[in-house]
Amino acid sequence: MPREPKFVNPKRTRAPERGRAGWYPYYAGFSQQFAESAIRSAGLGSAARVLDPWNGSGTTTATALSLGYHAIGYDLNPAMVVVAKARMLCERERSSLSSLAEKILEQSRRLDTHPRTEEPLETWFLKRSAGVIRSIEAGIQRILVDAHSYHDLATGDVLDDLSDIAAFFYLALFSVARELIAAFVPTNPTWTKRPADGRHKLRPSAATIQAQFSQRVESMIGNIGEGQRNCGSLDGDAAVSTASSTALPLSDNEVDFVLSSPPYCTRIDYAVATAVELAVLGHPPFCKDSSFGKLRRALLGTVTVPATFPSASPQWGKRCLAFLDELAAHESKASRSYYLKSHRQYYGSLYGSLEELRRVMKPEAQAVLVLQDSYYKDIHNDLPAIVTEMSEGLGMTVLSRTKFASKRTMASVNPRVAPYRDRRDATEEVIHLSA
Repeated sequence: MPREPKFVNPKRTRAPERGRAGWYPYYAGFSQQFAESAIRSAGLGSAARVLDPWNGSGTTTATALSLGYHAIGYDLNPAMVVVAKARMLCERERSSLSSLAEKILEQSRRLDTHPRTEEPLETWFLKRSAGVIRSIEAGIQRILVDAHSYHDLATGDVLDDLSDIAAFFYLALFSVARELIAAFVPTNPTWTKRPADGRHKLRPSAATIQAQFSQRVESMIGNIGEGQRNCGSLDGDAAVSTASSTALPLSDNEVDFVLSSPPYCTRIDYAVATAVELAVLGHPPFCKDSSFGKLRRALLGTVTVPATFPSASPQWGKRCLAFLDELAAHESKASRSYYLKSHRQYYGSLYGSLEELRRVMKPEAQAVLVLQDSYYKDIHNDLPAIVTEMSEGLGMTVLSRTKFASKRTMASVNPRVAPYRDRRDATEEVIHLSA
């Protein structure tokens, strides 16, 4: 019988996170304290392989690596892959980072032409300002990726081979770009707007952008010591790359422990939420037929509905099918069309992901999943109960379910929920499974 992990509340506090966890404030995911307590108390062997198939900002992989385990993380969103890679940087690299930042800026000033003919950053910035940001990105590549050629990180496999140190500087540039477009991020922290027309585009000077990049690098260096990778350990290693949770590039029975939180069924568009970071990587934002549009349609929980989507399957369990039936019968507009399709797409992808987890987990391996319920209008969408039923149908054993109240939800910033219900809080659950 697996040892029962100790679960603290997974929700991040409102206070800024310390150390590397504070490098990139991320709405989704759980706290580093929760990850550390879950992994430490799981009774894992020294050679254990810890997986997060929805790795996000990399809390699981950074924590598992710092504890000396083999960390594996996948995410379809390339911006989040970069963030997760940056958090794995060895602490001993600290002494070289300031001088590397100076070299990157020096290299960026030498660039006479910019490496992209179409500039995604011009969505928010005037051409000259967008060019300064792109020149810094090209400088990172010239110093830390390839001294001879510029690589389009929006295509190909270069991103998966990006070093932790290159990812560190990309993350600094992400932060600068996000800070500059703050006026286009509304109350909802998971959305990003664009200017109505060219007159409203941003025009920060080259000196301003370069100074903010230097300041951000120094700020990150100041927090590098907390949650650091144990570089002296020969036991721990990590692999973080892009992959779908429904098609994990792992062999059967390979993983000892899964710690993750899939995107909740709350209609958050994670591609739009990271639009500026994706633009830094070369993805044209808000373009339906671009790499950005394809990413939006592929992410679990997407608000888009493709031409083909799954029919409801008995394998999804009685709770899931009952919820979908209630949704289809709801009187509100588009319940039986758009919303039914999007929820069927969500649960079809989620079930496929759970199938993959079951495949890659070793016999008696453990999985800890953080899930949150929600509502469609006035219909309770009990995601934790649905996942529990799906997991049991796949032959997994539910060892425990631990509930935590959550008052910070998207419903709390959405006034349109008022006609349907008084409650705006939610319940977050930690589900502990065994293969």
